[in-house]
Amino acid sequence: MNRRLTQKIKKLQQQLILLVEQKGSFTDQEVIKLSQCLDQYILIAQKSSSKLKVCG
Repeated sequence: MNRRLTQKIKKLQQQLILLVEQKGSFTDQEVIKLSQCLDQYILIAQKSSSKLKVCG
């Protein structure tokens, strides 16, 4: 997995944890939006990783 992508995912995970602590809810709209953004990056990483396994 790309180093930049890994760093971005870790940063978003940390932001999500802090936001959930601040909002006190997993269903807050900001939490959901950030979680969905993180999901997209995780999917990109998974797709990238699976391509590497097939090719090498």
